[in-house]
Parts: sequence; structure tokens; C-alpha cells
Amino acid sequence: MSKGSKPTIRDVAMAADVSLTTVSYVLSGRHGGTTRISQPTQDRVLAAVKELGYVPNQAARGMRRGKTDVVAVAIGNLDWPWDRALATAAARILPEHGFQPVILLGDDWRKFMMSGGADGVIIGFFPEAKSEDQTVTELARRGVAQVVISGTMEPQGFDVLAPESEAGLRECMDFLTAAHRRIACIRRAHPEGRRKSRYAAYAAGLERAGIPLAESLVRTSNHHPATAYQSALELLQMPNRPTAMICTDDMEALQAIRAAYRLGLRVPEDIQIVGVGNSTEGQEYDPPLTTVGPEPIFEKVVHMLLDRLAGTTPAAGVRVASPWTLHRRGTTQG
Repeated sequence: MSKGSKPTIRDVAMAADVSLTTVSYVLSGRHGGTTRISQPTQDRVLAAVKELGYVPNQAARGMRRGKTDVVAVAIGNLDWPWDRALATAAARILPEHGFQPVILLGDDWRKFMMSGGADGVIIGFFPEAKSEDQTVTELARRGVAQVVISGTMEPQGFDVLAPESEAGLRECMDFLTAAHRRIACIRRAHPEGRRKSRYAAYAAGLERAGIPLAESLVRTSNHHPATAYQSALELLQMPNRPTAMICTDDMEALQAIRAAYRLGLRVPEDIQIVGVGNSTEGQEYDPPLTTVGPEPIFEKVVHMLLDRLAGTTPAAGVRVASPWTLHRRGTTQG
């Protein structure tokens, strides 16, 4: 082995005075059955591995076996409570079933999965209106296990966990408009005319209650915590400030609570705040966040992928509905 180079399996074989095949069998744990390797030989191989600092190339081993024992979790941003909860559930559950989780942000998962980087993937951040995706279609054609969180995509060789948010958002707005006239909104992005968007549900709720939509009560966070915090400060310092606020994500709602506390306002006595997502972080906040969302689904999503990896799910795929409701907690009254 040359100075400064990484040790190889060949270096281990030479140091232990055994064949490459023997090293491979010892490191893979396959030395049972008809292949018998003495304990002294195993000990010699493992001692050489430790002495040389050899680390097996899991990707290469996976390609040879046609299996990586890796599962990718594709999320948007670890700043978002929903994404953190999904990543945390995967990191806890997957190793118990022999899989190593890899967390990928944004569109990084596409190249990783197309190169064969993992046996399966949970895709948790598709835009609300997306009905198909070429990467997902190609991976399904290759037989890669996938679970997609999407309210608009249909299973086609992969499984779909489908959030059904409309009823919960309607319930939320009817709850707020029953007691408030000045209801602010912090939205994730500018509306794109999507009928089922969370902002559209806010506007529709105001219309049902006969409350004019005031653009001065609407801010955009671009899904960044610092921007959401600043937006909440602006809204809460208005001369005629809102008495209630709906945020289209739990992250924004938690930033709004921080902003209220900075200004000396009480939640919910001075300002009532509602989020969307029903994240674990929101449930554990002080006060616990009132939010629109499903019952906790993160473990369910991980187990859906494990079922597909095990081959117990129909090849065509399944669609599992996830109804959303209003979870009334400490940041609202009534």
C-alpha cells in the first residue's frame, strides 16, 4: 500500500495472508453454511482491517449484490418542522430493519436515485399541483421502491400517501371567522392560481364569512424562517393589528409566536395563531400550536416503504388517504 492511499481489500488480504475471497466472506458475514472459515482466520482478517483502517466500499458491494441496503429520504429543508419529523422517523425506524437512511435536500435525490444510490426512496416535498414526474416514472420502471407524499399524483408502480387538506382548512377558517374579522395570513409563496392551495382556502374562508380580503394583512415567507419572523413582526406592529393569524406552514406559525413574544403580546389572549402541518415540533411547543394537519403520519410513510421493499405491496401501487383536520391547542381560544 502506497503512503497516503486508502487501504484496499487486496491490502487486507496480503496483511492477513489469505485470499480476496476469504476477506470478502469474512466482511460480508457470509462465512456460514457450506463455506467454513476458521475462527483464527476470521480474527486475522479483522485484525488486518483494524490495523490498516480499511473501510468497505458499500456502494460497490451494493452494485455487486444488486442491493445497497440504503433508503433515501427526499425532503425540502431541515428548517421545516414537517421535513425534520419525517427525517427523524426514518433515521429511527430504518436501521431497525437493516437499512441505512440518507437524507437528501431539494432535487438532489434525482441524480442519487438514478445512479442506483439506494434501494428505495420516500419523496416528501412535491409541489401541490404536480400530477406526474419523469424521475419517479423511470424509477418505477426499474422496479425501485418509492413512496410519494402527494395529494395529486396517482400510484403507478409506486405508492402514494395522499394528504386531503381541504376539509381541515375549511374547518380552520370557519373556526377563526366565527370570532375574528381581522385575520392575517403568512403564506409560503405567492399564489399561483391553484384551486387547492392553502392560501386559496384562506381567501375562500373570508369570502364565506363576508369578510373582505385585505392585502395589507397578507405576507409571503418564501418558506424561510427569518422571512416568516419578519413578516409576523410587520403584521403584529400594524396600528390596527390582526387578532388572529393563519400561517400556511407550522414553521411560519412558530416564528409568528416568537415575534408576538418579542413584542410583549400574549398568545392566545392578544393574538391567536394557527399553523398547517401538525408537526411534532408544533405539538411540543409552549403553548402547543393549533394547526391543520393529519394524525401523525411519519411512521406510516416509513413502514409503507418497508412494505414495498419487502414485496408485500401490490406491484401497481396503492394510494393511502390522509385526511386533515383542525387540531385545537394552546394558541387559540374557544
